[in-house]
Amino acid sequence: SSSCSRCRSAVRAARASPGISSPGMALPPENVGWAYAKHPDVPPKAVDIFELQPQAMPEVKEGMILAKTLAVVVAPHTRAFLKLPGNDVGAEAIGLQRTEIGECVPCEVVAEVVESKSKRWEVGDRLLSFAPLVQYQTFDIDGKQGPGQGRATKLWGSGPPEAHLNTSAGITAHVVINHHPCGMVTGPGEGGCLSGCLSFLRPRPQKTVLVTSAAGAVGVQAGQLYKLKGCRVIGVTSTRAKAALLSDYGFDAAIAYKEEDMDARLAELAPEGVDVFFDNVGSWQLDVGSKHMKVGGRIVQVGCASEIDNYATGNITGWKEYHRMAARELMVGGFLLTRHMSKIPAAVLSLMLLAKRGKLKDAQTVVRGGWDKFTECVDRLHSGDGFGRLVLVFEDQSDRGYGA
Repeated sequence: SSSCSRCRSAVRAARASPGISSPGMALPPENVGWAYAKHPDVPPKAVDIFELQPQAMPEVKEGMILAKTLAVVVAPHTRAFLKLPGNDVGAEAIGLQRTEIGECVPCEVVAEVVESKSKRWEVGDRLLSFAPLVQYQTFDIDGKQGPGQGRATKLWGSGPPEAHLNTSAGITAHVVINHHPCGMVTGPGEGGCLSGCLSFLRPRPQKTVLVTSAAGAVGVQAGQLYKLKGCRVIGVTSTRAKAALLSDYGFDAAIAYKEEDMDARLAELAPEGVDVFFDNVGSWQLDVGSKHMKVGGRIVQVGCASEIDNYATGNITGWKEYHRMAARELMVGGFLLTRHMSKIPAAVLSLMLLAKRGKLKDAQTVVRGGWDKFTECVDRLHSGDGFGRLVLVFEDQSDRGYGA
């Protein structure tokens, strides 16, 4: 098809475009990016939704840098942020802009500076950004960020590109667990200085936490952070193989919903009920978890992975057990990171310290390949194939010396 032909041409251009060795050298002749090209069919396939398209090579003006993408996080938002009937939820009001047809897909990327006209950045510096998935893009470092540009955070230290993406995986979990009223395991007034000093006078019972999509990027970090707070953590994942891996990350128990009855297993594992439910899935798993909440329990809805295929039609399954919210006086809330950007620096510092002390383990599935691998990775993510964060590292990352 013409779409496949354009994709192959763009892939050849991506593989043929090497890096830039100094600011004075000519720019590579080609640039490419993955764009939202077509509304999903049902069932959706990434290769039918996204297209690798030629992109204009950006001009590097004074105060700007040009960076080449080395690695990208393949996350649920890749499809969840597309402009579709089923996700017209008004999140734009708190900073979430949906991707329009023709626009490049926003992703978390690690990139390397290949040309700099900024006094603060040098060629070879690396950055982390939430930005369009293109091979080369500019960042207005010394002035106001351009439209559609993610802010660039300079990365320190060496190592493979995927190493820089370990800490960021836990940011959502950290902010929810430490700041969201429905994700915290302490009650109102329990976190203050005086109550903390006198806590030995009033022993608290261990809290039971349920985490869905526990083998996903956010879930596996959430489970570990709740364990550090002394909780008993139950994870829900797809298979027994993944459930076994969760025990290595501190989970007390795990339910394989494709091989077990989640409702029956949860009754066995939490006979007295669940205190906090950290939900990444929605739909029927949210229903089952809701049935096992304690009176006064808390549900925080962080994601709804099970509904992403339904966004194309707008036929959302929804939450059928909402009547338990009143019957058990449940506290229920949602979370979107774009409304909590000010908390990210402290979360990153805390996560780095925990990792350095060996208290937090990384979980990644790393795929190495060309730019044509992106759609394969998107489908792999939504099929549940992988553990932790799925990262695509572009195989041409070490290309250097354009024009030499």
